[in-house]
Amino acid sequence: MSGLSGLMVRGAAGGRWVGLIRASGVLGFPPASPVPVAVLFQEGGKSSSATTIGGRARMMGTTYKAPLTPPPDAERMGTADLCDVHMPDPVDAIVPRAVEAASVNYFRDYGSKRRFFGPISTVKCFENNPLVRKALEEEGKGRVLVVDAGASTRCAVLGDMLAEMGAKNGWEGIIINGCCRDSEDIGRMDIGVKAIGTHPLKSSKRDPGLRDVDVSFAGVTFRPGEYVYADNDGVLVSRKKLEL
Repeated sequence: MSGLSGLMVRGAAGGRWVGLIRASGVLGFPPASPVPVAVLFQEGGKSSSATTIGGRARMMGTTYKAPLTPPPDAERMGTADLCDVHMPDPVDAIVPRAVEAASVNYFRDYGSKRRFFGPISTVKCFENNPLVRKALEEEGKGRVLVVDAGASTRCAVLGDMLAEMGAKNGWEGIIINGCCRDSEDIGRMDIGVKAIGTHPLKSSKRDPGLRDVDVSFAGVTFRPGEYVYADNDGVLVSRKKLEL
């Protein structure tokens, strides 16, 4: 069997999706779960089924025309799965894309929520945070606050009190082109926080900055009202809400 693509693996017990796998050549891969796994693969516009135990596949012999069905719980899928669906080809810098990926290893994770997404709201500031506080005082309504703090590593624009406020007010996450502090406490809060580092010194209040303007860092542009998806693998920015 060759030319296999778009393998989707589903645990036989309960039908829980446990992975999205791409393969080429022989159908064989490490087991995705300790139980037998049902596999759908697509070749030449047709789909077939097989079973695998211990990473070895056995054909069941039935071929039928059926599209690969996406996992039912799209909100639990990560940036890797979204890339498989919405960015299937290698990135070409000269071709505009509806979905952009931020630079690798630009951010570190600090909040306990490592996977988060939502509509973007922005703050642009430098070594000051009045608008960060003002934004987090609002009802988040599932949004993600993106703070362009000029990549400053001389002070923090987010601490435990503001992060706690954001979590209580329904913000999904905060992404900072700058530093946070009180990282140990933030790590216990139910909110996603990504920043480029930490610093114990708080920021000033002298210049409020700008609210809900386009900001660019980490190789992407964050626009208010568009969508951001973040997890341990990276950060994606999309013009519209992504579906699987």
